[in-house]
Amino acid sequence: MMRKILLTLLLAAVLAAGGVCFAEPVDFSDMDLRFVDAQGNTGYYVDMNSVQIKNNDEATARVEIVKADANCLYLYTIAFDRGKRTYQILDSVVAAYDTKEQTGGSGTPLKAQGYAKGSAMETVAEYIYSPQL
Repeated sequence: MMRKILLTLLLAAVLAAGGVCFAEPVDFSDMDLRFVDAQGNTGYYVDMNSVQIKNNDEATARVEIVKADANCLYLYTIAFDRGKRTYQILDSVVAAYDTKEQTGGSGTPLKAQGYAKGSAMETVAEYIYSPQL
């Protein structure tokens, strides 16, 4: 019994330390979301206010991926490396598309992944470097 209580308290502390707070709307007021690409029912957007270009190959930006048919949106902070053709999700927020209420997310960076020629992630990376005004 005591072990269950300690595990519950530990889990609560980890969630509180990570700043994860569900059922709150995601604040989009400071974002300049620009449509980049769509594949089927999935749309890809870049928040141009978040773009940070380090050099000709490396940049970081917030990317919103909307799956409208599933009423879900994903908001990622992503580090791109065009030279290596990789992207790394640094943090994420999952929310209901219609209400924008957060349903999940993580502040833990994921391992860098490669992207293919012609993929949505390649299109996003290229858009960051040549935005359509």
